[in-house]
Amino acid sequence: MLNRVVSVSSLLLVIASVVFFLAGAWGIMSGAIPVGEGVFALAGWLGVAVVFSYRHSDPMWLDPVSIVRPR
Repeated sequence: MLNRVVSVSSLLLVIASVVFFLAGAWGIMSGAIPVGEGVFALAGWLGVAVVFSYRHSDPMWLDPVSIVRPR
């Protein structure tokens, strides 16, 4: 059950980060966000999307024992 919750939560975070990435790109193009801050925000949202897409595909990676002992 926990794996499903982690997987669904990770998927929602990936979707949210893609939406915010697109919103940031729109903000840069419309001039509402300065380019330097916008690029920094885009890099952050892209990083979040990549990390949580891996978490969505393999939720067992979140197992606390795997942090201490390799698989």
